[in-house]
Amino acid sequence: MRAPARLLLLLGMGMLVPAATAQEAVPLYAPGRYLVDSAATKVHFHVKALIGGYDGDFTAPDGAVEIDPARPDRAAVDIRFPVDSLTTGDASTDAMLKGDSFFDMAKFPTVRFTAQDAPLVRGDTATPIAGALTMHGETRPVTLSVRLVGVTPDEAPGLSVLHFAGSMTVERSHYGMGFGRPFVSDKVDLTIDAIFRHS
Repeated sequence: MRAPARLLLLLGMGMLVPAATAQEAVPLYAPGRYLVDSAATKVHFHVKALIGGYDGDFTAPDGAVEIDPARPDRAAVDIRFPVDSLTTGDASTDAMLKGDSFFDMAKFPTVRFTAQDAPLVRGDTATPIAGALTMHGETRPVTLSVRLVGVTPDEAPGLSVLHFAGSMTVERSHYGMGFGRPFVSDKVDLTIDAIFRHS
């Protein structure tokens, strides 16, 4: 290959590298504060029992995801569900769960999940997020498996919507709620459907 042709080839390759690097550097989500959509977000729980089981939902949360522009691949998460929003579809079961044998809503009115350095998920791959779950006055480390369901492009500048799904299993006795064992399982399966909107 002649010297001028080799020089042109090298220059062309050099021009391609910055473009690829710039493309990779674009964050998946716009930095900033994303508020939870309280009407569209819920946590479903399932607990096995000797006969059948218990299913219900926590609804009406508040909280946010914060994405720091300096660290666009990480986020701080703080989301809280009022125990009063717990519903199983049966009023007597709801009253039992909210009473002092389980959640003791009068003393501990909120269930809270926080994560300070959560990796932001990409695509359909589930990503483990280490955080802390607070229930019944007890805070314990947990791992939430999260995947991205979808990203809605900005309807207007800065108004993007993030949709995540997650799951984890906790042992209720670790939170001082061991009543009913072994007839009702100690393990509680949680599935999360969460939508956050850029504020």
